Amino acid sequence: MSHRSVRLFIENTAKSLADNINFTYARTSDFNVIRDKKFPYIVLDPLTATPAYSVDGVSNYSKAWTCNMAFYQLDTSGSTGEQYAKILDDMDLLVDRFINKLNTYSTLSDSVLIESISQQPFIKATADILTGYFLTFTLVVADDFEYCDIDCRIESNDC
Repeated sequence: MSHRSVRLFIENTAKSLADNINFTYARTSDFNVIRDKKFPYIVLDPLTATPAYSVDGVSNYSKAWTCNMAFYQLDTSGSTGEQYAKILDDMDLLVDRFINKLNTYSTLSDSVLIESISQQPFIKATADILTGYFLTFTLVVADDFEYCDIDCRIESNDC
């Protein structure tokens, strides 16, 4: 249930949505300095966790990972309500596809549960003039969860 497992689980789910999806794990300030961005872009903020023992405070160790993401699409400073509404429509579909795919993957394991999903729009944010959604959710992960993608298995025999 390492940080790496949770990060890769989210990253690979996001990248699997389409070939043109760009993804990064970074603070907003780090995302802002990336040059030549191509959109749509999904950004996962650094993860925070709250560990707990779920049975009588002494067994079934798990962590509740707070996941904050931004789904960005390029806008223009002069876009009208109708124009940025179209961007929000497209980004809403992308958010839904991401959450549903993450949920499908998590149902394959008894070790992962998605809770407290929240989606908030933003319009013409950042210096790049981006429109889209902030997605926040909690990923409750049992102690035995170890996500290992194919690339990780090829590069090393352990994840």
